[in-house]
Amino acid sequence: MESSKKLVAMFLVCIVVLSSSVHVSNAAGESNEKKFMDAYNQAAAEYALCFNICDKSCVDAGFGFTHCEIKCDEDCTDKLLKGVYRK
Repeated sequence: MESSKKLVAMFLVCIVVLSSSVHVSNAAGESNEKKFMDAYNQAAAEYALCFNICDKSCVDAGFGFTHCEIKCDEDCTDKLLKGVYRK
């Protein structure tokens, strides 16, 4: 009987430890989400700036909408992924 009480007590301690570690893990995830959203918003702004400049110059050069759309999308995505705009 005494050993079953110890087993139940150990089980409860394990549950408390695991639940507290999950709670701490979730709290850290909130700050990671904010960091991700900040980086996403910065990348979106950089992409939009690059795309708008590229699209205007491409259309002004006399190319069609579809050609400029594809060209600028590819060029700006490549620049963004290579980190040209990163400081």
